[in-house]
Amino acid sequence: MGRFGFVLRRILGAIPLLIGITLFTFILLQLVPGDPALTLAGPRATEERVEAIREELGLDRSLPAQYVAYVGNLLQGNLGQSIRSKEPVTSIIRERTPVTVWLLGAALILSVSIAVPLGAHAARHRGGWIDHAIRVVSTFFLTMPPFWVGLMLLLVFALGAGWFPVGGFGETTAERLRAIALPAFTLALWIFPIQLQSFRSSMIDVDGSDYLQAGRSIGLEGLTLFRRYILRNATAAMVTLLAVQMGFMLFGAVIVETTFNLNGLGDAMVRAVSGRDFAVVQGITIVFAVAVIAINLLADVIVAALDPRVEIQ
Repeated sequence: MGRFGFVLRRILGAIPLLIGITLFTFILLQLVPGDPALTLAGPRATEERVEAIREELGLDRSLPAQYVAYVGNLLQGNLGQSIRSKEPVTSIIRERTPVTVWLLGAALILSVSIAVPLGAHAARHRGGWIDHAIRVVSTFFLTMPPFWVGLMLLLVFALGAGWFPVGGFGETTAERLRAIALPAFTLALWIFPIQLQSFRSSMIDVDGSDYLQAGRSIGLEGLTLFRRYILRNATAAMVTLLAVQMGFMLFGAVIVETTFNLNGLGDAMVRAVSGRDFAVVQGITIVFAVAVIAINLLADVIVAALDPRVEIQ
């Protein structure tokens, strides 16, 4: 079976996890105070009106019956309908996904562009003042809350200098690049310190390995040695870390999108939670969960391809 069997086993193993996520989300939303039917009907609605909305949403049924109905619809590709906008949840997700993909993609590129050269520089001067300075600065950025960093960037570069828009996503590619720059930089500053530390540690481990000494013994040096032995093996650990970080990046996207008024999945999640829009919250949660599982599966395959020492068991 080889790699195909490995991928198939990972997919099958993700099914119980997805079921657990749907169950956890369903129970957690039931614990949130307030009645979504009353919220939708308004404070002046009659009891008959509230009961009619509750019956329309299926909230008059038992919790097990509501959960079974939700899972049944999910298996058919039906994520439900927003109780506020009456839009299908799939339409909301399809409309908002590009913004979140732009944000995560730009943040990932920026964070790696910062972490890899600084991590390599710190590893080359390990134990020296340059190494300590880089690690202290990265730790400082790790401790700063993303929403505070975002607000500071907004005050200085958007409201102050006027170089970037205060909010929104834009229509053209140029407008979107300007709109996503500050949010992506905010998220990148939050995640790059862990990447830097991981890449630094990987390079130090590779530098002391036997196969690197063997490469040097046959005359390899400079860029060839760095690309063939150091970078490739250090990148394998970085890929695994990036897959693990994806969950944190999705959480950070919720904060950053709210701070910068970006109409992405994170912003939709916050609005749905505050409005008790169960279907939207559950739909976005499922999308996040599937994305994290798929990315981790892809990372395992990439690591196996990068590092011949890794065997797929």
